[in-house]
Amino acid sequence: MRKTPFLNFHKEINASIGEFSGWTMPIDYGDMLQEALITRKSVTFFDISHLSRIVVSGKDALNFLQRLVARDIKKLNVGKISGPTAFLNQNAGFKDDVMVYRLTDLVFLIVGNAINHDKIVDWLNYNSSNYNVDIKDITFDTAMLALQGPQSTEKIKKKIGEKIKNLSPLNFLTNIKTKYGEIKLISYSGWTGEAGYEIICDIDVGEKILRDLYQEKILPAGLGARDILRIEMGYNLYGNEINENINPIEAKYWIFSWKKEEDYIGKKELFNILKNGVEKVKYGLLVKKGSPLPRKGMKIYIEDKEIGFITSGTFSPLLKTPIALGYINSKHSILGLKVKIFKGNKEINAKLVEPPFIKRL
Repeated sequence: MRKTPFLNFHKEINASIGEFSGWTMPIDYGDMLQEALITRKSVTFFDISHLSRIVVSGKDALNFLQRLVARDIKKLNVGKISGPTAFLNQNAGFKDDVMVYRLTDLVFLIVGNAINHDKIVDWLNYNSSNYNVDIKDITFDTAMLALQGPQSTEKIKKKIGEKIKNLSPLNFLTNIKTKYGEIKLISYSGWTGEAGYEIICDIDVGEKILRDLYQEKILPAGLGARDILRIEMGYNLYGNEINENINPIEAKYWIFSWKKEEDYIGKKELFNILKNGVEKVKYGLLVKKGSPLPRKGMKIYIEDKEIGFITSGTFSPLLKTPIALGYINSKHSILGLKVKIFKGNKEINAKLVEPPFIKRL
């Protein structure tokens, strides 16, 4: 079991510790619903050190990644992020969905899901034999933190300085001198649907930042709140909405460049799928207030006919009702369709909606 380098800090502030994707991480700090709500209304900080961080460099780095990722990154400028994009398999299923950072002309950073860390490191190495590239896994030598919420820009300017005031979404800065020490990278992406920043730094620098944020009364949020926030936005989680047997068309996850000229792994099959159509598609399910929570694996019905399945479910503290994501047979792909989910003998009433459930940024 891998663990966050800040496990002792999280225990000190009474986090509930659990397992996620092979990592020991803080799940919540007493009330994940409140943590999600505070993120929506003001600001919280997250430890996201479990995410994979892999540096690809060398004279063939661009051509190598053009062959592997589904977006066209040849025009990606230094200091910008391409994403979300994905590594696909030959059948156009997801090996992982990732963000690609261009650090220099010849150096890229890949940030991906913890659950796929070992698989992707091996896969990158396997595919690199005909390219002049160096692949360096920095996941365990660095930390990754996030500040999320409408007040995050104000707070990070106060902590880091005015140099980041003009940072816009999907842009980043590197090698920033701060009172904590050097921060390797600060990016702006807002994966909660709110304004948000990610920090990659050495572990000792990260601990100083975490302790300072907590001392300043900025509250922590754990992976439980992170899950609520991403479901509210309709974002996919690897192992739930996407996997090696789900393709981007089914997931309605536009991680590829339509006009990318270069071939990439999975491209041929992806465009065959576009041409021929799919048998299931992802939808949101807005559940009647007061109902039990839908959970992963539950079946979706019209009357007694099974038409789909749940991939993720939660309670939205903002909407004050359960919500879910799932897949529906294409024949029943009708926005607003009223459906039923069964939890034991209890009937859960819902309707199909197009995420996000809430309108934010």
